[in-house]
Amino acid sequence: MSGKFRLAIRLLYLMVIVVFIAAACRASHSVVPVAMSPTTSLPPVNVTPATRVMSDTELATATPIVDLLPLAENTAMPVEAGELPEPCGVLLRPVPQAAVTESAPIRLSEAAGDALQSQVPSTAWPALDRLLDAPGSVALVAYQTGRESEGIYLNSDMAMPLASVAKVIVSLAELERYYLPNFDLGAHRRAVDDLGEKGRILTPDDDPAVLLSDVARMMVEYSSNAAADYLQLRLGQTRIEETAIALGMNDAPASHSAPCVFLGQFLMMANHIRTTGDQALLTSVARGDSDVAAAFGQELAVLADTYINQADFRQAEQEWRAETRRPSLNVQRYFAGNLAPQGTAGAYAALMLRLAQNGLSNADSSYQARLILEWPNQFPANQELFSNVGYKNGSLPGVLTTAYYAYRWGDAAPVVVILFYRDLPQQTYRQWRYDLPHDELARWLLADPAAIPALATALRVAKGP
Repeated sequence: MSGKFRLAIRLLYLMVIVVFIAAACRASHSVVPVAMSPTTSLPPVNVTPATRVMSDTELATATPIVDLLPLAENTAMPVEAGELPEPCGVLLRPVPQAAVTESAPIRLSEAAGDALQSQVPSTAWPALDRLLDAPGSVALVAYQTGRESEGIYLNSDMAMPLASVAKVIVSLAELERYYLPNFDLGAHRRAVDDLGEKGRILTPDDDPAVLLSDVARMMVEYSSNAAADYLQLRLGQTRIEETAIALGMNDAPASHSAPCVFLGQFLMMANHIRTTGDQALLTSVARGDSDVAAAFGQELAVLADTYINQADFRQAEQEWRAETRRPSLNVQRYFAGNLAPQGTAGAYAALMLRLAQNGLSNADSSYQARLILEWPNQFPANQELFSNVGYKNGSLPGVLTTAYYAYRWGDAAPVVVILFYRDLPQQTYRQWRYDLPHDELARWLLADPAAIPALATALRVAKGP
């Protein structure tokens, strides 16, 4: 794997962490604009993440982690001493730092509310209404270069739950070892089927395989978790975390937790060798100290490694999940809000801007990364509005995320919109996954030159001096 390809894939993997299990499922195309000088800094922000306080119920039910984690030495997992895989959390925290999400609603004046309703598409209003009602559970960064002072920087520094093309062949059978059924909304299967329909599967009747470049596309366009985990483990946990730090993703203290492999995260939610309650264990991890966090990062890696490399374990886990339907929805929501990788909207806005302006270490790395991120360029609706658009979205129970950059026609200054929602009521989450009001809000901010200043002014006036 070339150095240019490694850099492009590491950056693309970080974009997957932004959106964490995206549900998008479309083909790709890209047109790259003339290179522009990268912006070196973002506008200043003044939001400070707060420390979350455990509820009385959580404190009462929490169990010491040392009694719950089935570490390698006291379980049946076939991992021998000295053979432990690289843990999650080599340089970054494996467990996110919890933050307060409660906050007072933002009250717009009647005139301001009426003015916004006349501008905001009706399809986007539910997302804006949620932002106003529960602003502590939303992070929104939106600005155009050259007009940063008119931008929106809501909770830009608050940690939120996130998710060069080389001709290297990857066996589809190899990717199947990384696949945990029913935990990516069918993304992996759709990706494989689509590649087959397009004739991109090599030797389809005898050990079918795909190009490594298509594995990257499976990760970004379809959000195949198996593809993302394959690439992360091929690059190495340390390289991924080093890249996040080098890009300034963790400049706000403890704002970016370690991007652990998705497979390990799902296995940590629940697995067939666990003998205690899932909720009790995860609550104990969330309130544990640094030793607990390290144990969590190590076991997560061990579980993923065992699933990938031990066929008996993999089969037993799949059968157990089909029979028990675990983890429960409540456990999934708790993990998504408290233990899944987190980062800030401000940091990811900077990353998207760097990509939009071809700001990687060399032109080829920038081109390869954008070639994959700009797959929405193929759609006529986008072609009417933008010369180029890079995009990633995603979901976990209670969490919806959207990340965009775009060049409007006739405008050389890119626009960036990062919109993260957490703690959505389950019915709202389910409805939004189909109606996509959060994406409609992001697209309005992206496409209408008057949208960002209008919303920024309304929020600023409502919040007061």
